Amino acid sequence: MAAVDFHALGQVVWVSLVAGVGVTVLFSVVIFGAGRADEERRGGNSGQAAAFTALAIVAMAIFLAAVVVAVAVMLSKG
Repeated sequence: MAAVDFHALGQVVWVSLVAGVGVTVLFSVVIFGAGRADEERRGGNSGQAAAFTALAIVAMAIFLAAVVVAVAVMLSKG
């Protein structure tokens, strides 16, 4: 019978949950920021539109970095 490393299995589960929720929330912030920026721009609030655009850009940069790190980790485990 093969030994099961429950510590490693638990670590995989919690890291997967955190990464899955984190990446989903990040992309939601991208969509939120872009949508609100568009609304504020149409409403004539250029300052708030710029702030929401910056929020969307920062969230997208973090999202893309997370995707690149995830792909690199997957490729290095092979």
